[in-house]
Amino acid sequence: MKPLALPALLLLLSGCGGGERIAGVELTLGLTTARARAVPEGAGARTLLTNEGERVTLSGALFTLGSVELVPCETTGWRRLWRELSPVGTAWAHSTSNALRLGTPHVVALGDTDGAVAPLGVMRPPPGRYCRARLTFEPADSDAEGLTSAMEGTRPVDMVGLSLHVRGTHGDVPRDFEVETRGRYAVDVALDGLELTEDAPRAARVFTLAWDSWLDGLGPGESPRNVDLLGNIARSAALQSPAAP
Repeated sequence: MKPLALPALLLLLSGCGGGERIAGVELTLGLTTARARAVPEGAGARTLLTNEGERVTLSGALFTLGSVELVPCETTGWRRLWRELSPVGTAWAHSTSNALRLGTPHVVALGDTDGAVAPLGVMRPPPGRYCRARLTFEPADSDAEGLTSAMEGTRPVDMVGLSLHVRGTHGDVPRDFEVETRGRYAVDVALDGLELTEDAPRAARVFTLAWDSWLDGLGPGESPRNVDLLGNIARSAALQSPAAP
């Protein structure tokens, strides 16, 4: 049998539906916060104990979630070949938002209570199984959602160019601290084999950030400036049980 030329192979694979978009496929994403540990004795709503035993009370926290990108589950055979050869697939990495990437940055504030879900947006990916979501925390640009709210708070903060702003007190004799950073950190969150199909074209997922681990690494007498705050925020992300934002 004569081997197919590459253009003919791509046409054949596209006809099999390996990368097709189906109208109505939607993934709704949201973000919330929660405690992951027991409440320290006599603690206020935003008091925590670090893994090094330092007592911290947060009086304000803002961070920027720059993007959420879906990572398909590993495939084999012709579907994997199609994904690697498809010109649509290779173009995704060069745009701010696309079928697999929600590129609208959001400045999110840690509120007074947990449980409220901040909507991140709706993605319309191709049908398929998605094993991970890559959350990237990075400096906010001037078009980021939530900038106005950050400026209108009781303590206005201009988040343009910032990945996070955290302030509060720490220690048995409370000492004030305030930390800002312009860094960037990405983390993958397992999606437990999310599958979108013609028969089940819509789903919703909520990411939870465990804020009481954000100061981990801070010991008695040490400075919060030496803590990997942005990395701690990213690593605290997990998938909440499926629920609509």
